[in-house]
Amino acid sequence: MVVLEVESADEWETIVSGCFVPLRCAGFESSFQGRMEHTGLDERVSVSLVSTSGTSADRTESLAHRAFSDDLHLSLQRSSSGTVVAGGGSAAVRPGSVTIYATDRPYYLDYSPTDQQQLIVQVSRASLGLPRAMVEDAMRRLALPGGWRSPAARNLFSYVDSLPDGATAAVGDTVRDLAAVMIRSSFGEGSSVPRTSRGLRHAVQEYLRAHATVRGLDMDAVAREHFVSRRRLYQVFEMVGLSPASVLRAERIGIAERLLTDSPDRTVEWVAYESGFRDLTTFTRAFRRANGMTPREWRGRPPTRDITRNAESPPRTSRTDR
Repeated sequence: MVVLEVESADEWETIVSGCFVPLRCAGFESSFQGRMEHTGLDERVSVSLVSTSGTSADRTESLAHRAFSDDLHLSLQRSSSGTVVAGGGSAAVRPGSVTIYATDRPYYLDYSPTDQQQLIVQVSRASLGLPRAMVEDAMRRLALPGGWRSPAARNLFSYVDSLPDGATAAVGDTVRDLAAVMIRSSFGEGSSVPRTSRGLRHAVQEYLRAHATVRGLDMDAVAREHFVSRRRLYQVFEMVGLSPASVLRAERIGIAERLLTDSPDRTVEWVAYESGFRDLTTFTRAFRRANGMTPREWRGRPPTRDITRNAESPPRTSRTDR
């Protein structure tokens, strides 16, 4: 990953043009600041976390006409607001909005309000393996319906937000896979299940995280939800020495730890049920195995500060901070 920081709009134009495509940029604050965290996964896909104090970017018709690639920008607006103009239309964006536009066509980004941050996947259209008409329709809409609230969008952007160090070509293939699923599922067409093992595993992990408090959730139901066999479901987790059941249990334990701390007046039995466990005995046994102490003993520890992710809005953290 390359991390670049600048304090002028001119420098920012150079950085953005180098990481993406040539653009005309302008700053809107006298004390402009910009930061780019850029990861190239292979020749056809890259991921960037872009933070600025307010800027605009203009991909003019002349610049677009000289394009040598067929890249798409899939952009998650993490903070502040703005407007994306492309293809004769425009879309207002706010935290959680997802936009889709092509780099070989003119576009204009008005991100003039302060405290901007976008998470951007740049990917070759041809590498997605999607019908051309579907991609064209996605670009005409500009904004993905549901934005961050779409499970497929959350799968893509939560994955690229936590790329492993030394990301490999297989990671790039997974990003393309999740990007294609996001676009395809927005039209309700074709399979919405990732084809790669990494992609499927991540999608299931996100599903388990979102449904951890559903008591009685079993792996047969999870497999059906993702249109795979139970054997395939377990296989993709065995590749990394896990099982889907253990991931679900860990999610529930994490919820229980927060509830024990944040709800001191509630009973341990209430915490068990609110965390998705069927009964107090199962909860206590699992909690002791995970933490080496009972829930009551955990509750007696000094409180710690914990920041949890709001499911309705995208995370806003620097990937270099993890």
